[in-house]
Amino acid sequence: MAAMPHEVKVKTLQGGDLSVKVLPTNTVEELKAVLREKKHCEDPIERQILKVQVLVDTLLVDDDDQTLESAGLLHAESEVTAIYSRNEVEAAAKEAIHAKGLLQVNIPTSLTEISAGAFQGQNQVVKVTIPESVTVIADGAFAKCESLASITIPVSVTDIGNLAFAGSESLASITIPNSVTVIGAYAFANCESLASITIPESVTEIAEYAFAYCESLASITIPESVTEIAQNAFAGCKALASITIPNSVTFIGDFAFANCASLASITIPESVTEIGEWAFAKCESLASITIPESVTEIAEYAFANCESLASITIPESVTEIAEYAFAGCKALASITIPNSVTRIADFAFAHCESLANITWSPESVNHIADNAFSGCKFPKLRIWHGAFGARYRKRRRVFHFPGTMLSR
Repeated sequence: MAAMPHEVKVKTLQGGDLSVKVLPTNTVEELKAVLREKKHCEDPIERQILKVQVLVDTLLVDDDDQTLESAGLLHAESEVTAIYSRNEVEAAAKEAIHAKGLLQVNIPTSLTEISAGAFQGQNQVVKVTIPESVTVIADGAFAKCESLASITIPVSVTDIGNLAFAGSESLASITIPNSVTVIGAYAFANCESLASITIPESVTEIAEYAFAYCESLASITIPESVTEIAQNAFAGCKALASITIPNSVTFIGDFAFANCASLASITIPESVTEIGEWAFAKCESLASITIPESVTEIAEYAFANCESLASITIPESVTEIAEYAFAGCKALASITIPNSVTRIADFAFAHCESLANITWSPESVNHIADNAFSGCKFPKLRIWHGAFGARYRKRRRVFHFPGTMLSR
């Protein structure tokens, strides 16, 4: 015969009364879960760390696994009281945490550095408060804290170490104070819920993989103090739709924005002198880009597989277009190669299926690889500066366009 439900009257310390329907076979932990849900709490993070204690006739019930019947909660004369509080602990490292359930960690005020790996992989931690005594968050301090949703970094902190918050997939927002001068490699990599971030003006370099694969990151502000965006800094940030690189940046590293599938707009300032390999590869939404006069070489795979790229301006400063630089740019319909370019390398424009207009200077280009335009269909190719074709015919045409007037 199925157990009959009971209605339990529960008092709270605040003077309220709750009515809960339960079964005799329900456990104390199950009752606490119901009481936690009944508590009004607007902040979802505060709800997660809400702690419930149950008293029966002023005695604390400390065995969560026992049934309500065996705990005496169903007796008609029993008085049941719920005590609500935060589930929080003070701890300098995960070894000091003995509490159950999701919780808030308060870093001791005596601490000046949160040590390497201090809370790494501690999935109980939802919220962290850091006192102003702390100056360093060391390598991997909060790495793979998958429940961590809220943390405030005080103005005393100057150094955020390598992998400090890497893989903390619930972290949706974080404020980095102006005191921070170093954001380490992989510091926020794979923080999949991180939607926006402002980098303070105290930071001069965005280290490698610093925000890589933050798939929800849609907005980021880079200050004028930053001079270098290192390799893979924002690689795989699929939600990033636009970004302004300040005039202070001189170097964009390899894979810096690779696989940013939503990136439709980017401004590269005149201060940039080098764009690394694969820097914008597979930015599938990028429709146009202007390369500044300060850049002298378009590196290997720099814009490869940017399938929506229909327009690009190459400045007179560029002397070489490297291997696969624009390979797979299927929407690219025309290109003007400036007089400064002397070399177009292997597969530079390979598989640019829409490419129909090419403009170049026969006086400047002295090497075009035989397969520079491999896989280009050229249905209605219109080639300007025809003397180029004549010039290469005299040299047995090391370069040719299959299916056009310049092929054999």
